[in-house]
This record gives sequence, structure tokens and C-alpha cells, in this order.
Amino acid sequence: MQLYYFPNRPVLVAADPKDPINPKPDWLNEQEATGKWIAEQKWNGDNALIYTDTMEFWNRYHRQLKYKPIPKVLTELEKWPKGSILNAELVHTKTKNIKNKIIVHCVMAWKREYLIGKTWGDSRDILETMPSGDHVIVSPVWKKGFWDLYQAADGAEIEGIILKNPKGKLVFSAASPPPEVPWMRKIRKKSKKYAF
Repeated sequence: MQLYYFPNRPVLVAADPKDPINPKPDWLNEQEATGKWIAEQKWNGDNALIYTDTMEFWNRYHRQLKYKPIPKVLTELEKWPKGSILNAELVHTKTKNIKNKIIVHCVMAWKREYLIGKTWGDSRDILETMPSGDHVIVSPVWKKGFWDLYQAADGAEIEGIILKNPKGKLVFSAASPPPEVPWMRKIRKKSKKYAF
């Protein structure tokens, strides 16, 4: 099973579109109040596809990552069903204090069935059936407290937050990098690369 499609990316938006440099909680509070968004932390790492048949890691630029899971990571990955494709953040290449940590935030294929045309909520329902380990972690989600979650991000290990609409259709693309979808919104903390 070797499908090379990546989930489309979130749109980058400011925590406060009226004042991106000095954000206030108003806009994020408005998004939370609609009840249609769920928030995740945006970890600083390499976004990767993980093929559970071969335990290969691929990036969105059609290149295989050199990372080889250590035995403890491999043991946790082997709990995931064969014939699945996971989309995750490999958190160790860009952070100094974290090693061998994988944050799984989407399922593209599950037990040899592709989820193309399903929703992110469908993918999330599958993730909820899997346990988090010490190294392979199902990304937690928040339904409230978006501003506090954004404020808690340090801008380094955790870059910010991503808002996702569970009704958003999973769209996979062979483009490199994949295009953006409006039902995912990435909200980064201020950094040297800060721009909108």
C-alpha cells in the first residue's frame, strides 16, 4: 500500500486579524463561541506520513525521511493496524529538549481503507480508539479555552494552535506542497518567521 497523497494544509491566520503583532483574545473567542471548531496544539517538527506496513516516514515534498524509529517507538507504532497511513508531526528534528516523539493528528488510511472523502471528524473518531504512549501520542483536542491554549504555546516547541472543523472533508493532494483548506486554521505565536 503506497499512496502518495498528503492532507491539504491549514490556512495560516493571525490570532487577531486586526492586530497580528499584538493579538488580543477577541477573534479566537469568537471562533470558540461558534462551537464549530476544535483546537489542537501545533508542534514544531517535521510533518510526516507514516506507513504502518513498512514503518516508512515520508514528507510532503515526496521525500522519504531518514528517521528510523528506536525500539521503544517502534513497539508503540506496531500497535497501530497494518495497512494504515498516519499523518503526524515528528517532533525531534527542530527541538532540543524532545527526542523520539510522534504526535499523530490524522488518519489517511485505516486497515487498508482510504479515508478520502471522509471528514476530519471521521478520522478523529478512529484516533480516539488508539492509546497514547510515551513516544507515539494521539494529538489531544480542546473544545474551549482556545486563547489560553494559544497563550501557553512557547513559539519554539509548540508553535501555536490549529483550529479544525470536524465537518471538514479530508482532501488529499499529490501537489508538493499540498494546497490549503479553509476548514483548518493555523495560528502561530510570534517568531522570527512571523508574517501574514
